[in-house]
Amino acid sequence: MKPLQRSLFVSAPSLPSNPISLLFSTLSSSSSSSSSAAAEVAAAAAAKKHIDLTPEELTKISLLIPRLCSSNQLPTAIRLVDASFLANPPLESLSLRILIDRLTSEPDMTQPMALLTRLKHNQFAHYSLRPITTLLISSYFKKRRPKEAFKVFNWMSRPDSHCTPNVAAYSLLVHGFCRNGFVLEALKVLRAMVGADMAPAADLRTRVYRSLLREARIGEAKELDAVLRCVGDGGEGFGKVANLLDRMIGNWVE
Repeated sequence: MKPLQRSLFVSAPSLPSNPISLLFSTLSSSSSSSSSAAAEVAAAAAAKKHIDLTPEELTKISLLIPRLCSSNQLPTAIRLVDASFLANPPLESLSLRILIDRLTSEPDMTQPMALLTRLKHNQFAHYSLRPITTLLISSYFKKRRPKEAFKVFNWMSRPDSHCTPNVAAYSLLVHGFCRNGFVLEALKVLRAMVGADMAPAADLRTRVYRSLLREARIGEAKELDAVLRCVGDGGEGFGKVANLLDRMIGNWVE
């Protein structure tokens, strides 16, 4: 075991009341292994209890996250973010966009899903789940990876996700799938949206209509647009839209 790691684990029983402060005691070291080990111990020692962080400590965390991302220490960065949420920090105080951009550049979804799983099991992080899943979806669409965006949507739709999609999330997904030519996926998200009694806005209806026209599904485009307008006008048309979308999805042939 490395000397640094030995000293950290030996001193674990006497960790300070704010375990993340342990991290900052090693920041003066230039080695990436020191900050990696400290972040891991700090996150483990926090044990899902509320802590307090000063603005200076939040700033140090925000500066450390990009360093961990650039040195490919994504598991450590994820653990540090998870531990940081025990202090209920403002989302803008953390370098989440940098972390999300790095995570969505990975060839698979192992690390993004690790982040979501950790935050799901951290009661202090539940308020962050919807903004973070939105960032993940947006980043995957920007990188033209709609299949990964759909997997995030499926994760959000699970009963235990603590962040079921809202109108904004549904709209982001439908627009994104339509822009990327994944019209079937857009219809599936739209089906979930109306199934939750959420009416699509006019711009979303137009996006779906035009996407269906590009697929040469003129009749279905007109029929769906007509029933969606009834929902948008406050009518009781959710059931009709759901039935039509079920039929369209079931009969879809690429």
